Amino acid sequence: MPGEILVTTASERSAAAVAEIVVPVHERGHGGVALLLTVAAIVAAVISFRAAIISSSASDSWQSALRSEVKRSAAAMEDVRSLYQSELPIAVRILQARIVQAEMLAEAQGQSGPARQALLQEADVQGQIITALSSSSELATAPQYSLPSGGLDLAKRLADLRATYPDLLALNPDGLETTGDRLAHEAELTILALVPTSVAAFLGVLAQPFRRRRMMLLRLGALALAGGMAMFVVVQVVS
Repeated sequence: MPGEILVTTASERSAAAVAEIVVPVHERGHGGVALLLTVAAIVAAVISFRAAIISSSASDSWQSALRSEVKRSAAAMEDVRSLYQSELPIAVRILQARIVQAEMLAEAQGQSGPARQALLQEADVQGQIITALSSSSELATAPQYSLPSGGLDLAKRLADLRATYPDLLALNPDGLETTGDRLAHEAELTILALVPTSVAAFLGVLAQPFRRRRMMLLRLGALALAGGMAMFVVVQVVS
């Protein structure tokens, strides 16, 4: 009947209106969930990217330290080899010739005839050896390397050889290694900022099915996210 149709239509419209009102109440916070998850994902990506860059810098610093140590060690070994294998044998031969020459000349003072002549000839031979080798031995001829005892100051000569290449001498692998350690520690602290950020994302996901506690979970998630962002900023500023 017309009256019944009007009543039924009115009831359906009322139910639809109630449904339109109830659904937003039940669905309240859906936008907050999406926002929280989106921001958490962005923050996590930024933190991960920054940590990867710092870790890469730490690795580069360690590799540079290793290359510098190898280069410095090779240079030191070359200087030691040059001193003890190239310079020292010639210098020792010159010192020996000087000693023999001095002894021959001293002995010749108390001799005469053929004996004196033989001693003088031997002293002359030693003098020729000294003359021939002196031009190629700074160690034996430079006065700064002569010790009062008659020996040679090998430590000073080695230091002078090392100073010939100041670039190699200035290599500092220890400093590079320290820098790498500091950057690695900074990367570890940066990664820790992902913990509260992950908690924020978890709370955002958890808020989806729990409608009654959704707003509370979203607030906790926002607080955790803020903590992660603050930790990240502090690490970057302090480090």
